[in-house]
Amino acid sequence: MTTPHTTPGRARLPARPVVSAAAVARLPRWPLWLLCAAYALPGFFGRDPWKGDGLPFGVMWQIAAGHSTWLQPSIYGHPVGGGWLPYWLGAASIDLFGPWLGAITSSRLPFIALLALALMQTWYAAYHFALRDAAQPVQPAFATPISVKGYARAIADGALLTLLACLGLLGRGHETLPELAQLAGYSALLLGLSLVPTKPRASALALGSGLLILASSGAPWLALFAALLIAALISSQREAAPRFAPALAVAGGLAFAMAILAVVHGSAVAQWPDFASIQHFFGTFAWFVWPAWPLAALAVWRWRESVGEWHVLAPLGLLLLACLAALLAARNVSTLVLALPAAAALAALALPVMRRGSLAALDWFSLLFFSLLALVIWVLWLAMLTGFPAKPAANIARLAPGFVAHFSLLPTLVALLATLSWAAVVAWRAGRHRHPLWKGMVLSAGGVTLVWVLVGTLWMPVLDYASTYRPLGRQLAAALRKHAGREAEAAGTCVTPVGLSLTQQALLGYWSHAKFGPKTHGQRCGFVLVLPPRADTRSTPADAQPQSRAEASARRQAERGTRLWSGHRPGEPQERFSLYRSATTAP
Repeated sequence: MTTPHTTPGRARLPARPVVSAAAVARLPRWPLWLLCAAYALPGFFGRDPWKGDGLPFGVMWQIAAGHSTWLQPSIYGHPVGGGWLPYWLGAASIDLFGPWLGAITSSRLPFIALLALALMQTWYAAYHFALRDAAQPVQPAFATPISVKGYARAIADGALLTLLACLGLLGRGHETLPELAQLAGYSALLLGLSLVPTKPRASALALGSGLLILASSGAPWLALFAALLIAALISSQREAAPRFAPALAVAGGLAFAMAILAVVHGSAVAQWPDFASIQHFFGTFAWFVWPAWPLAALAVWRWRESVGEWHVLAPLGLLLLACLAALLAARNVSTLVLALPAAAALAALALPVMRRGSLAALDWFSLLFFSLLALVIWVLWLAMLTGFPAKPAANIARLAPGFVAHFSLLPTLVALLATLSWAAVVAWRAGRHRHPLWKGMVLSAGGVTLVWVLVGTLWMPVLDYASTYRPLGRQLAAALRKHAGREAEAAGTCVTPVGLSLTQQALLGYWSHAKFGPKTHGQRCGFVLVLPPRADTRSTPADAQPQSRAEASARRQAERGTRLWSGHRPGEPQERFSLYRSATTAP
């Protein structure tokens, strides 16, 4: 960085980075697109809904099947949070593509598009931030001039690679969660802020869309405070720029968020954090936002003379607001995903000012960590397939009893191709390619993508075997057909759930076609499905409610009867479901 001018009586000028013309070398588009595709697609295909995204899928399926209204998303009559937009997208996709692709795959198509949209918006936001004059490097006096757009493109590539390298985006970005729609909306706000000084109409469109998406995806309070923050940022601009269109979009988003809050009647509320919540937040933040947060902190420090400039102030404001929202979200890790686009945009500003030793340390860490992790994945896959090495094979058999691994040619070829690509990237990085700004994040993003592809191809069968409710639901369906007779036809059998979370009801109901509820058509259910409370509360599902006295009494009354069926998922014998015939069945 250059030293800012400190002439007495004059304002301090912002510092600028000093880079060479070779530092803005273009990253070829096809490897970048291939990397994004390899990152985005695994995890969405080849598996059933799990506990993490089972409830949203159940709501989408219920809406598409006509068992829940579009304006009041629910699961078996129980209202759920998360707004409307995520469920509408999933249900509409099931209606359109379900007959060809099935309900599970169809429900995930909009969320693949949302993840791609978030990646794209982050790239363009970083690009337009870097186009500003205050973000540009010092032009050499006699050497080759530095391309303005080339520099902005290199910064944007670095921001996208940083976002792909963030560990928190791996799991939360590949589930059908409302937070993924919120991520697309929040990245739209970042893009809109980057366009405020130069393209007011496009900025207004991005800001208005982002606020609408946030407010309709279960985050109306965040949309409200984001609108206030954006209004404060726009009003603080020192330079003359058209502000009417962005201000109008912010006002519209503010009004929409307030209308949503009036409709939900304050159901989406925050909780003031206690010491345990604060400790949990910082512990989660350290790995969730890695490696973006140390780079973002370095960028703010090295650009401290320019902290009031738009390319630093705008993403920093959104980052702090997202962190505050995650802190007030009562240990909801998913909310922290909203901090990633702004953190990646700030982290990209650190790339032109990082010392060579810091870049080398980051490269060595990524090389060793992800290479070792990939080796572990391959060894465990070999143990599943052949039984050698014996100890890892025994551990897998203990965690997933009954699983029989089968060799599949296509997933193995994809995993092998990903590993060879990683070796090629390592060889390229070890060569004399020291100049491009984005080079420091290539190994981090490539390593995360490698591990994700290996897990999604080699490990997905055993992970799905241990996490799916499909066999359990089919066992329940067989038991209901056996004991209910004609009642268990297409209309489904009414079952009273006792101790089941909404997620468990959604997944078991989908696979068994049972209807969970206290009564159907005015008649009490003929069966009771009981899940005793766990002694270990740490493994209790997040949507599970504390067992009331009435529920405990219903469980004791059901357990006095004859048990018709009992079952559990592989590897979880403590989660044992038991089916009883109701003692109060109506004639």
